[in-house]
Amino acid sequence: MTPGIYTMPADQYHADPCPAPSLSSSIAHLLCQDSPAHARIAHPRLNPGGSADEAEHFDIGTAAHAILLEGDAAVTVIDAKDWRTNAAKDARDTARAGGKIPLLAKVWGDVQAMVAAARVQLDVHADGRAMFTAGTPEQTLLWCDEGIWCRARVDWLRPANIDDYKTTSASANPEVLSRTLFGHGWDIQAAFYLRGLKALTGAEAMFRFACQETYPPYALSVVTLGPDAMTLAEKKVIYALEHWRDCLRTNRWPGYPTRTAYATLPPWLEAAWLEKELR
Repeated sequence: MTPGIYTMPADQYHADPCPAPSLSSSIAHLLCQDSPAHARIAHPRLNPGGSADEAEHFDIGTAAHAILLEGDAAVTVIDAKDWRTNAAKDARDTARAGGKIPLLAKVWGDVQAMVAAARVQLDVHADGRAMFTAGTPEQTLLWCDEGIWCRARVDWLRPANIDDYKTTSASANPEVLSRTLFGHGWDIQAAFYLRGLKALTGAEAMFRFACQETYPPYALSVVTLGPDAMTLAEKKVIYALEHWRDCLRTNRWPGYPTRTAYATLPPWLEAAWLEKELR
């Protein structure tokens, strides 16, 4: 493979098609949040015997993601109560082998309602109405960053924009997401994808998340990173690149620090205790 923008199956992307073990945003998140040891064990090329990411079932959010981006043809509806019978298992495996998402008939109506609600809410949103339109879904970016291979799988690529669709069983309230997205590595994902697109096309793009709740009324919000959050995210990406480069060069993948760490007192906890003493 050479640097470029490709259309490829998800399993090919997740197996890492690059000439050398590549850095992805999820691996970068592990390097920043946990350790190189965690990143190595999660990498398909460095730990090929590891467990696959594919779950035994697909929830409503996974199915909605596929349908919103690729249409109804992305799923296979299976008329079964659950996956316990051999017939249901065979149908599920056949669907997966064909690159489709198997979906039980009993949740098909919920998925359709969720996708319809997403489009209605996007259409009345000032920036959302253009999302997931006039572009191409599921695009793979492969590029070299100072000798390090990198890869990203973009939900939707359109001129000067990257659209990403997330689902949550919690809250999609923008005020909540502004606090929680960093723990999930969404900030690193945005900075990493934009870095890759600029490396390949030279374009300065906008990255937006459309996040939708997986329960009625299937509320949706559109969020992006502010300038301060993006600056910090870019620093995290540079940190991950430097550590990935060093680990590949030395073949050393350290875990947590080897000296005793001291737990510092969070300001909010101290303030709460002082308030209790005053009362």
